[in-house]
Amino acid sequence: MKNLLEYCDQIVQAWANKNIILFLDYDGTLTAIAPSPSEAVLSEENKELIEQLAKIPLFQVVIISGRSLQDIKQMVGIDGVIYIGNHGWEIDGSSMHFESLIPVQFSSMLSRIKYELITQLADIPGAFVEDKGMTLSVHYRMVGKNKEALVRRIFDYICLPYSKQNMIKVYEGKKVLELRPPVEWDKGKAALWLLRKQEILKGKSKVLPIYLGDDTTDEDAFRALKNKGITVFVGKPKNSTAQYFLAGPQEVTDFLKYMSYGAYEKL
Repeated sequence: MKNLLEYCDQIVQAWANKNIILFLDYDGTLTAIAPSPSEAVLSEENKELIEQLAKIPLFQVVIISGRSLQDIKQMVGIDGVIYIGNHGWEIDGSSMHFESLIPVQFSSMLSRIKYELITQLADIPGAFVEDKGMTLSVHYRMVGKNKEALVRRIFDYICLPYSKQNMIKVYEGKKVLELRPPVEWDKGKAALWLLRKQEILKGKSKVLPIYLGDDTTDEDAFRALKNKGITVFVGKPKNSTAQYFLAGPQEVTDFLKYMSYGAYEKL
């Protein structure tokens, strides 16, 4: 896997006469992974760079996250960008709004599962359940290593019966276990949905997607955008379907600087 910063000149050339749709994951990409979601605060430098890019007609900036739409909009707080929350289940911004229709029965079931998880995990320090409306996440980053297996056992005990009946989908991220509706929808499908809307507006050959993400959930987008644009894994190089990598959030900042500079050069 190649480091993206070594190929920036070629990438700037690749977007000649193109409109860029820039997908940016939040946790682990724009910010370092924090012990709790509230501690992952966007730096002023990254905020200013995103604001600059959002004002350039050449760019459509998209913040894509597993967080709820309300949460990610509050954490970023930038006008002129599109926000995708809950791994693609919620999309808002630039005169568009998409929100999946979740059956009442699913919401009711999720409430029951949430109650069971909170009750069973209450005695494990550091474990907590995040209710994101359409999805649930069990975080265990702050749990002692000797208790991590217990968190998994409790999670499986409560959730597997529902999963086996295809009533929920279970996903795993970095120290987080997630429940989502049993529908084939993810970051990759959301990215393609948005890409196609841009292609209709601008012309299919006139749009170049660039996607930066760090987690297993971003692999769905890397696969979906393969041969359609530029995909970038954020973190130490590993077995990923992305074309390039950036070593961490600081290199993401460096790339955003280069993008901003390159965009102004083309104006």
